[in-house]
Amino acid sequence: MKNRDIYQRDPSKITLLNNGVATMTDALTIDERRTLRFEIEHFVCEGEYRRGLVRILDSYVSSQGQPEQPAAWVSGFFGSGKSHLAKMLRFLWTDYTFPEDGASARGLARLPNDVRDLLQEISTLGKRGHGLHAAAETLGAGAGDSVRFALLGIAFKSAELPESFPQARFCLWLKKNDLYDPVCAAVEAQGRDFRRELNDLYVSPLIAKALLLVDSNFAANEKEAKAALRAQFPKPKDITTDEFVNALQDTLAPNGDTPCTVIILDEVQQYIGEDTGRSYVVQEVVEACSKRFGDRLLFLGTGQTALSGTPALQRLQGRFTVNVELSDTDVETVIRRVVLAKRPDRVNDVKSALEANAGELDRHLRGTKIGPRHEDKSILIEDYPLLPVRRRFWEHILRAVDRAGTAGQLRTQLRIVYDAIRRTAGQPVGSVVPADFLFEEISANLLQSGVLLREANESILGQDNGTSDGRLKSRLCALVFLIRKLPREAGVDIGLRAAAGALADLLVEDLVKDGPALRGQIPKLLEELVAAGTLMKLDDEYSLQTRESSEWEAEFRNRQTNLVNDPARMSSKWAQLLGSSVQDAIGSVKLLHGKCKEPRKLALHFGAEPPQGTTHEIPVWIRDGWGADEKNVIADARAAGPDSSVIHVFVRKSRADALARVIAAQSAAKESLEYKGVPSTPEGIEARQGMET
Repeated sequence: MKNRDIYQRDPSKITLLNNGVATMTDALTIDERRTLRFEIEHFVCEGEYRRGLVRILDSYVSSQGQPEQPAAWVSGFFGSGKSHLAKMLRFLWTDYTFPEDGASARGLARLPNDVRDLLQEISTLGKRGHGLHAAAETLGAGAGDSVRFALLGIAFKSAELPESFPQARFCLWLKKNDLYDPVCAAVEAQGRDFRRELNDLYVSPLIAKALLLVDSNFAANEKEAKAALRAQFPKPKDITTDEFVNALQDTLAPNGDTPCTVIILDEVQQYIGEDTGRSYVVQEVVEACSKRFGDRLLFLGTGQTALSGTPALQRLQGRFTVNVELSDTDVETVIRRVVLAKRPDRVNDVKSALEANAGELDRHLRGTKIGPRHEDKSILIEDYPLLPVRRRFWEHILRAVDRAGTAGQLRTQLRIVYDAIRRTAGQPVGSVVPADFLFEEISANLLQSGVLLREANESILGQDNGTSDGRLKSRLCALVFLIRKLPREAGVDIGLRAAAGALADLLVEDLVKDGPALRGQIPKLLEELVAAGTLMKLDDEYSLQTRESSEWEAEFRNRQTNLVNDPARMSSKWAQLLGSSVQDAIGSVKLLHGKCKEPRKLALHFGAEPPQGTTHEIPVWIRDGWGADEKNVIADARAAGPDSSVIHVFVRKSRADALARVIAAQSAAKESLEYKGVPSTPEGIEARQGMET
């Protein structure tokens, strides 16, 4: 059985039409409608998406008969699905009908009963009143500096009006006076598109002639008609809030009756930024509209943080009171439902394959903070063929290399997982996604952002010479690069190192046979890469070499070798480290001696000669196995007798060679950093960062 047979949808036969990115389009073209249909059919109305819709819709329904409608705010990290949720609300609100086959948005979407019932109540309100209307756009997509024009443009566009204020007002005037269709027909009779001609409203001879044709009283001649258009429909730099509300009234309710309306302002936070002036205008406009339109108009805004997150947004807290916050859990739910959903009759096949290879799974990255966990068992089948350990690895890597703040993106993760299951679709059940697949997916972006140097990328790709060993070497180098990007500061270090065992764990694809084979093959290939100068090795860990890093490595190795071969310097280094460690541990200890509690200070003493006692200090004679014999230390302590004030301390010699290597490596790295200084090139900066870790 192949992996493709276990999914509800064969991954080789479906296409992620929106590439994981929801955009506020109007479904005007065939392609836009195909994408919209895909998004609606795959909308996962669970978790916070479900609770959020219920909260928003229930608030609207419950506020009927009230003087104002509370506004809603959807927050979540960049790419968490805010725009997707907002877009779904827009088309579910009006129950959009696809012209191709008459299918409706609510009919295509898999909605829980509580959401479906609330949407039906919205429809009932629309039937009792004056219909349903929805407007949505990314705020500021083309509005310039005027917040009011930005908001008004969204409403104009939803009513199939030009987004520009003068042209929209002109069209509204035409419709109010029943002149729109005749003027439009007159212009198009001359072979011109009316909407395009509106771009030249003040100078268009066709519009002026059409006006004179349908309304002879508009002006005496064409010249005066153009002047009248300029005077009656000017292009101001901004408008007042009252003018905004009046224009919105003319747009939504030209006859005075407002439909049940939702206006969705996507990426409000990004538009406002730190500009408190913009925040004030948004607050003022939403407040004025809420008072004018009462319980008929709902505003919904989106942003990356809750309204309390920034000073500019805090001003909106009193108006946007219905809050929805999306999380990582919602992203995982979408991925499992949209991409990884399994056929119920194939779940046991997946379960059997995973249970048969539990030993292999349990050893992956054991000892690290992202290794196997007990709770993995509850999601192992759902996540297959992506292993939980590797998902955590991907998440940490994405955060580590993400300079644009998009690490947790639903769009990024959805696309990567989708591509991953397409790649493994033709493999037998029991084949999982290798961790290095992530490098293939994000390397282009890493190159563009400068995280991956071109030389390093060429080195990684250049290992693949068409042979199986060459391909594996390339994959090893890619994984080494990714692992070396993980932070190592205290508190965030997950304990993963680019050692042979960890690399093998991450590269296993066939759970049945890959593990033993890779663990036998990888150490040999790594040594070949080191010998070729592609990788460098420090203890058991590997890192990628570039020309610049090779120079740093040569400097480091030279200093390390010199230090190891200089017993006097090594002894001095050891003595310094021991002295500072003991000083840190007990140097500040103060004792109270005897019944009178006389304060005594510990006096640390190092060396072969015994310390000289004083009347107020307690000598601590510290010796170690590198410079003294334990028997002699014990003999000295016994000879001093119980009346001696000297405390004898002996540090046994343990793992001397390993300790010497660590001391030499640390000292050589520090000296190399001081000698090489702070580089200015990207290659040099990366080489220094590698030395620092």
